[in-house]
Amino acid sequence: MTRSPADLRIPVRRMDFEFPAQLPKYWYRGNPWLTHFFNGMSAVFPDGERFFIDTVRNYQDQLTDPELKKHVRAFIGQEANHGKEHEAFNEQIEQQHGAPMSRIAKYVKGRLARMRRDLSKERQLAVTIALEHFTAILANQLLENPEVMADLEATYGDMFVWHAVEETEHKAVAYDVYQQVSGDYATRVRAMAITTVMFTVHQFAFMTWMVARDGKLGDLKGFAEMVRFLLVEPGPMRKMARDYLDYYKRDFHPWQHDNRALIGERVEEYRRKELRAAAA
Repeated sequence: MTRSPADLRIPVRRMDFEFPAQLPKYWYRGNPWLTHFFNGMSAVFPDGERFFIDTVRNYQDQLTDPELKKHVRAFIGQEANHGKEHEAFNEQIEQQHGAPMSRIAKYVKGRLARMRRDLSKERQLAVTIALEHFTAILANQLLENPEVMADLEATYGDMFVWHAVEETEHKAVAYDVYQQVSGDYATRVRAMAITTVMFTVHQFAFMTWMVARDGKLGDLKGFAEMVRFLLVEPGPMRKMARDYLDYYKRDFHPWQHDNRALIGERVEEYRRKELRAAAA
């Protein structure tokens, strides 16, 4: 089985994004469906990231590999910062545009609390590695498609791009923990199959609910554009299919797809900013 690269670095960057003071309500391509697709994901992220951290921490004292221990600490630091930045984003979206970000977050928090109560620690970690794979292959699509990136960076994109970079850097950490403490194939793929259905249903429900609240369900042109965007061109959901299915292979490892080249320029840019800030 492939292992994480020996020279892999996972730095914890203390970001503090300044979001635009005011943006159009439909900040992504002027499309309510696409805007709420991204809003829905962001609403889920803060409590989702905390769940990921907890499921890995459950096994932190059982780890014996010093390098993996170091990566776990970095994973926790990165995920904590993701939650913080998305909470700031969600608060602004709710205040400026009335999107029910806090109501979605409350629902997600309740669902995750039940999972903590009802699932074994092993199954909780299996859910985490499934969702980490989702975020990693979605991040890869964002980074591979300049058109998507350009549209994001014109608005709230710096945060989404930074998140995609760090999801790429730590995409195998929770997986490596799972392999060390359990490695059970059946549990891993069963969790992915169930999580795929639940994640997809919930994300599209959140998006549709927000669109309905805005009275935009009849915007069929916007809906068609959203479907084309996700499935045709640039088609991130369609292009994710092969990477998604790789997860079901017995010898799967996230770094079988080594896409560090996509983040190299970004990582160097962040490093230069950190050096300038340290020198100031």
